[in-house]
Amino acid sequence: MASPTNRFMGTALPRRSMLRGAGMGIAGLAGAALIGCGGGSSPAPSAPASGSPAAAAASGAPKNVVRAEGFDPKFGKVPVNLKKMIPGGKYVRASNDTSRENDPDISAAGADWEFVGDRLATANGFTQKVTPDMLQSFEVADPLNIILKLRPGIKTHNIAPMNGRVFTAKDVAFNIRRKAGLIDPKQAAAKYARYLQFDGVTDAIAVDDVTIKVTLSKPNGSIMAALSDPRANMLPIEAFDIGFKDPMKFVSTGAWIPTSYVDGTRQTFKANKEYYRSFDEGGRPGVDTYEKLVIADRSSLVAAFISGQIHQLTGVRPEEEPQLNSSVPNAQMSLTPGPTWDNFAVNMKLPQFQDDRVRQALQLAMDYTAFSDPLGKGWLYSGPLHPMFPEATQSEELAKLPGYNPATKAKDIADAAKLMEAAGFKEGQGMGWKQINSNASSLDSSVRTKDIYTKAFPKIAITLSTQSDYAQFTNNMNSRNFEGASKNHTSVPDIAADAMTYYHTKGGRNYQSYSKPWADTLLEKLQQTVKREDKVALAREFTLRYIKEGPPMLQLRVPPDNIANQSHVAGNDLVSGPWAYNSYQVSPRFVWFTEK
Repeated sequence: MASPTNRFMGTALPRRSMLRGAGMGIAGLAGAALIGCGGGSSPAPSAPASGSPAAAAASGAPKNVVRAEGFDPKFGKVPVNLKKMIPGGKYVRASNDTSRENDPDISAAGADWEFVGDRLATANGFTQKVTPDMLQSFEVADPLNIILKLRPGIKTHNIAPMNGRVFTAKDVAFNIRRKAGLIDPKQAAAKYARYLQFDGVTDAIAVDDVTIKVTLSKPNGSIMAALSDPRANMLPIEAFDIGFKDPMKFVSTGAWIPTSYVDGTRQTFKANKEYYRSFDEGGRPGVDTYEKLVIADRSSLVAAFISGQIHQLTGVRPEEEPQLNSSVPNAQMSLTPGPTWDNFAVNMKLPQFQDDRVRQALQLAMDYTAFSDPLGKGWLYSGPLHPMFPEATQSEELAKLPGYNPATKAKDIADAAKLMEAAGFKEGQGMGWKQINSNASSLDSSVRTKDIYTKAFPKIAITLSTQSDYAQFTNNMNSRNFEGASKNHTSVPDIAADAMTYYHTKGGRNYQSYSKPWADTLLEKLQQTVKREDKVALAREFTLRYIKEGPPMLQLRVPPDNIANQSHVAGNDLVSGPWAYNSYQVSPRFVWFTEK
């Protein structure tokens, strides 16, 4: 079995390697534990309390899971609710919108398939260890052949046109071929944002009803991580014919079945009674109903949490903490690194951004602490590769580099001004762009970015444009039809898959049109190597050169998952950590309620 230190993505495995099932363990004592630092007047335990299977059965928690698995207190804190389970109920979370771009292979994030559908595997939030989900097992037969075994008898929703038919290897093979760009190769780079995660895949075929053979032309150690991405949903083949316009027509295998949809207001889903997972495995809802409620205004969002209308509040801000502490003193506060970056990107198709000096000036002038500190604690510096990847350059080292280092910020800004003048844009005169963003949260980032650059280059001309239609925003990014953009990206749970997606010339999310032969060569080596030390060296070489030459996309910070949960919500510790994607729609199926 692959372990956290000898996992499929990133280190060498034996020639034939099999991973089956999930780890066993349980924490089932009555009461609640807060793991990590901070929170409350009494010290928190450094590890979750453990209980016997009998105690777990008495509490009603899933018996065969490890609570907060892989968590280390240095990451922050994770609440583990160990109180007695209360079955059923309605779990409500807030969102910026209802349905958005719902083709899972195109969507940047938030497609309904994240909860209507399923993934083949999941990744541990902290260790990146891959565990089969829809799969029963996967086998790396050799570097060019992977054998996937699907759980037998997984049923689709009992809704036309699938009518409860069994999901088979043919469905899986089609999905993998589509994600790899093999169904529509001429449109792969422009249409399928993450197709390069499957670089080297030449075919996926159904050997029988539960066996899929994936064939590669070259090694790619990132395949299983790519299939663990929250957007790597497996759809019945018929779903692609139905299309992605009407959310009430979405039918798949997932934990949730659509029951109502009011555009721009709310969506509701009932738990799938025929779901393939047992509750004791973890990952099967312990509630009857999930509701997605649109609340765009931040003050209304906080008020909704305080009044108990919603069960989770994400992105808790410093100015909100006193109110939450006084109004909801029993709220469970969770703070861990998130899977995303807030970032600012320019389009290198524009001549002004092809000059290395301009991009170098933008990197040196960015004030990362001024941007990030007002947004709250727990943020990390990030280079082009997420610092929670064990192979990546870490936040502490990045903080010492020019541009990042707050101690040298005055000098860096002065150097940036010289570079901009040398490029022909003294004080930013003649330099400017239209900067797009997709919603209120990214508008805040966009305003902060503009303010920082306007202070450094007083004559620069930056105009902001919010595109509330997320599908249109996604289309503009996919078509590279923008000048500057303020946005947020989500990393895949594997450093090579992520790097290929964002920085390779053919990368589906290389929106900034970055293309360097040296970078392509390094990234291809990174994806093909299995030795950890080689990955570390390649990732570091890429990171330092990318920053020095002038990055067209600046990772402004890794925002934390700073989350408040109501006191009677349990199961969020099972999806804590950057690679479990707590803020995505894949996480509500892990939730249940307890006594308050």
